[in-house]
Amino acid sequence: MTAQGDRAHVEGDGIARDEPLSSLRISEAMGSAPRLITFPDGAICEIIDHAALNELLAQTGYREKTIVRWQQSGAWVLTMLAFSLAMIWVGYRYGLPAFADVVARHLPEKSIARLGEHVLQALDQSVFKPSQLPIERQKQIRADFERLIPTAGKKVGHEFHFRNSPRIGANAFALPSGDIVITDELVALAKDDKEILGVLAHELGHLEKRHSLRQLLQSTVVGLVISWYVGDISSILASAPAAVLEARYSRDFEREADAYGAALLKHNHISPSYLATMLERLEKSHGGESAAQDNAGNDYFSTHPDIRERIRVLREQ
Repeated sequence: MTAQGDRAHVEGDGIARDEPLSSLRISEAMGSAPRLITFPDGAICEIIDHAALNELLAQTGYREKTIVRWQQSGAWVLTMLAFSLAMIWVGYRYGLPAFADVVARHLPEKSIARLGEHVLQALDQSVFKPSQLPIERQKQIRADFERLIPTAGKKVGHEFHFRNSPRIGANAFALPSGDIVITDELVALAKDDKEILGVLAHELGHLEKRHSLRQLLQSTVVGLVISWYVGDISSILASAPAAVLEARYSRDFEREADAYGAALLKHNHISPSYLATMLERLEKSHGGESAAQDNAGNDYFSTHPDIRERIRVLREQ
């Protein structure tokens, strides 16, 4: 194949073609694979000698498309790879939480209630036992908390469930449906009922901000997308119990829940130091932060990180 002026000439056994260069389509370079030159009538010329073809194209002034030149540049490939990885990180760090927040605020309440019921049933079959706490004691804790006056008159829907669980130990956590589970071990650990109220106020903060639902959705991305488009949460029901136990709230979530709990306590003339004291006692009961990190998913601090910083802030209030 040769080129003269603005025309290409091809000769071979029984073949002689002369076509305008502008009418030919040249395939992109794909490694060592042959390049194809397609003629207006659909005929194809296969070129194996890439170097000779590049020299011929250079003589005619032909230039590859910009995107093709980028693909053939090692520097551009590395740059685009780095950009893609950065976009994935940004999407995971900021996009997914934002999307989960939107979904959490628009899921039907019936779906959320069904999710909470399923999670609690699954946990009752695996990690919880019936509470050994006297009914009167349970009623007392419920009544004390219900007497708290909501900040700004805004009441957050919730329901308390008492359970016994040597495996989890002293713990309290909020389910997406508004259910708050309190273990007998947590009640036994408290030296003052105001300490229990402090923990429950913190958990109510998680509910108010829908932290548990947002965290669950983030940990089940596929289920999140399905729930968003079809309003069906069945795809995440199976993984929900494990996700609830293993979830680690972000620092921002913990700060928001602490701030809500502290505000609720102060609004009712209770010092936030009661929550700080209970957090210290919980830390000691679980063997300190290092033990908590080694037993993620099995104790209070697997879902409540940065305990020392939180205690300091609460003390300052």
